[in-house]
Amino acid sequence: MMISVENLVKRYDGHTVLDCLNFTVEEGDLFGFLGPNGAGKTTMIRILTAVLRADSGNLIIDGYDVSSEPLGVRRIINALPESNGYYEWMTAREYLEFFAGLYEHKGPRQETDELLEAVGLQERKNNLIRTFSRGMRQRLGIARALINKPKVLFLDEPTNGLDPAGRRDVLELLMTLNRERGMTLFLSTHLLDDVERLCNRVAIINYGKIVREGSLDKVKGKRTLEDTFLFSTKDGGQ
Repeated sequence: MMISVENLVKRYDGHTVLDCLNFTVEEGDLFGFLGPNGAGKTTMIRILTAVLRADSGNLIIDGYDVSSEPLGVRRIINALPESNGYYEWMTAREYLEFFAGLYEHKGPRQETDELLEAVGLQERKNNLIRTFSRGMRQRLGIARALINKPKVLFLDEPTNGLDPAGRRDVLELLMTLNRERGMTLFLSTHLLDDVERLCNRVAIINYGKIVREGSLDKVKGKRTLEDTFLFSTKDGGQ
């Protein structure tokens, strides 16, 4: 098991944002964390990546306790946040070399070029980031998140704001990383289509609670995933 979350609770100013969450992620999973905006998805990722502390509960990633061993966790994970900053005056290669230095992973330039090739940006390696489309920037952000060769990659709304071609490119890239590198991916999104196209397992969160969790086929059950999701988010007792 790569990730285990048990009875996790997070509160802000007396308001419960995450209410007794329980779910697991197996090694090599393409795991979808699906829910509407404001459901608690980003808070969950910040806790998983040891940016925030949970108020209670147990959270283990690859044998490391996130609350007591955050440095061990950070060595084996990386993340692409929803708001990912880019230094537009840098070239793609300079950007990756800068972050490689921050990770104390100042390897040969060949490694940087290999990352750019893996995300389909090798031919643009010497171009300024300010000339990149949103989809290209997302692929560059994924390359940055691969610098430390993580076992688990967390992605917060990675296709948000992309056009159909950009979404397709990012999803195909993530499937390739999972297939060729055996990387466990944790995808937070509000887009049903992304989950159905990419993920083998899913947890649906609404108002801070997990309303369904398991394999994609199991969660869909007799209803479609869209029906399940709409059922969980409507008010008025439906």
